[in-house]
Amino acid sequence: MTTGYRWLHRWNEGGLESLKPDFGGGRPPKLSDEEREELKEILAERNDWTTKEIKKLVKEKFGVEYSRCHLRRILKSMGMNCGKPYQKDYRRPENAEEKLKERLDKALKNINSALEEEERVIIGFLDESRPKTTSNTVKVWAFEDPEKKRNTTKYQANTFGFYPLNGESVVEFKENSKKERVCEFFERIRKENPEEKIVMILDNFSSHRAKDAERKAEELGIELVFLPPYSPDLNPIEQIWRGIKREISTAFFETKEEFLELIKDSFQKLSGKLSYASGWVSKFLPSNFQKICI
Repeated sequence: MTTGYRWLHRWNEGGLESLKPDFGGGRPPKLSDEEREELKEILAERNDWTTKEIKKLVKEKFGVEYSRCHLRRILKSMGMNCGKPYQKDYRRPENAEEKLKERLDKALKNINSALEEEERVIIGFLDESRPKTTSNTVKVWAFEDPEKKRNTTKYQANTFGFYPLNGESVVEFKENSKKERVCEFFERIRKENPEEKIVMILDNFSSHRAKDAERKAEELGIELVFLPPYSPDLNPIEQIWRGIKREISTAFFETKEEFLELIKDSFQKLSGKLSYASGWVSKFLPSNFQKICI
């Protein structure tokens, strides 16, 4: 029966009243409110659902089939987000955040006992990265297949970065990441921040843990706080490296010097933004040190 005949049949059977909708207007939902709540509870048990999996679940559990497009709208209305999952190493400790907070609290207590009135402490993050001209992390819009002219000569740069909550940020290019280069970078950080006490958060890379590096840090008055293993997500500087890779994706370089200059300029610009570390600060930094540092 066509839609027109269906409405005519209703009119003949019940008159005007039979033509009035018996729902709130618009197309009635296939899932009831109760079923939506049940679906939401099921989906809350995992953080890695694909659209295909949810589509299959809805069909098997509730006997309802949605188009992918409509299903995405429903999931968004439930407050779900869709994106590339952040990869976490299976060897990462379950209590990684708790361990970092304990280590940071211990370091800050050591520093606090030596602080004089009105004296500041710099809290910052150190890391190395190796940006490459082959980075391609930005999606672009185009009427045809998107393309971008670029120099296909491959450049890369072993880059050391220091991202402080206060104080001076530092970025340098090194031929390698051996302990000698780490010590040199500690010295550069101290040169740019000559007076304040420094608490430095960094990962467990072997060069960072080397005795020479730890001695150099102690000599320079830098308190080292090591992240739990396999926990790069607890270092806000990672977001700066990702930002630099996005900048590289849309840039054109004729020479390696231009490539290095973009990395340096991007680091200086991005490291001036405390927004990359705002969540970290509220989660890990005691309130009294938040006032000292920011």
